[in-house]
Amino acid sequence: MLHVSDGPRQIVDPADVYYLEARDDDTRVRLRSARPLVDMRPMRELLPLFVPHGFLQIYREHVVNLRRIREIRRRDEGRDWEVKLEPPVNRVLPVSRGALAKLWRAYQEK
Repeated sequence: MLHVSDGPRQIVDPADVYYLEARDDDTRVRLRSARPLVDMRPMRELLPLFVPHGFLQIYREHVVNLRRIREIRRRDEGRDWEVKLEPPVNRVLPVSRGALAKLWRAYQEK
């Protein structure tokens, strides 16, 4: 359930969420639609709600749905890594060095 305003709450199936993006005191929730929803809560409050549904924090401001990752690849510089999400989002997000081992473990990779 997302807190998109002080009034009604919006019910969202976690499987439909591609990623969460921290912004100051609120969080952008990116679904299949072109326009993200904005939850009024900070990422630290939303993260525990999404982790049980297959989400992983891969960067300070990004939490990704592991089922929506299409590709894990090295960045152009060759040292760091990034993930590319499946269509229609197709967004490329960086992976922090500290989160890389957790990402590999999530896919049983070494």
